[in-house]
Amino acid sequence: MNIELIKVNSNKKELLENLLQLYLHDISYYFPIEFDNNTCKYKYNLSSYFNNNYAYFITNNNEIAGFILIDDNSNNNYEISEIFILNNYKNKDIGKETIYKIFNKYKGNWTIKAVPNSNIAESFWDKVIYNYTNNNYKKLLTGKYNRPEYYFNNK
Repeated sequence: MNIELIKVNSNKKELLENLLQLYLHDISYYFPIEFDNNTCKYKYNLSSYFNNNYAYFITNNNEIAGFILIDDNSNNNYEISEIFILNNYKNKDIGKETIYKIFNKYKGNWTIKAVPNSNIAESFWDKVIYNYTNNNYKKLLTGKYNRPEYYFNNK
């Protein structure tokens, strides 16, 4: 396993949009996401990830295995907006290794908002954040979907 993060530049935006549609379709099972019947696409604005925020392809042995989107909320406050691993790469620790690489790259205050109503997503984040922080984090259930939100500092 050779996991790398490759920053997505604007000439690869279409590839990211294609992966994003797979991800949005998957998570629409857990809560409603707006779907455009004219374009047959879920609505999501990626433009900020080519300006102030960060988009990375996750690769394994030089093959795209997924993506991760990070919001830079200024003053070393970061949020993982989305992370997606293609099905044929799941259960191989690629997600966990990607998260650790991101946390080690960006130091500061972190917020992670997990997919609500997904035991798989919540279990993943519980384990990864517990291990990374040595159980030094806060978890809240918020909003009408009781979305798990995780907060910690890794400065």
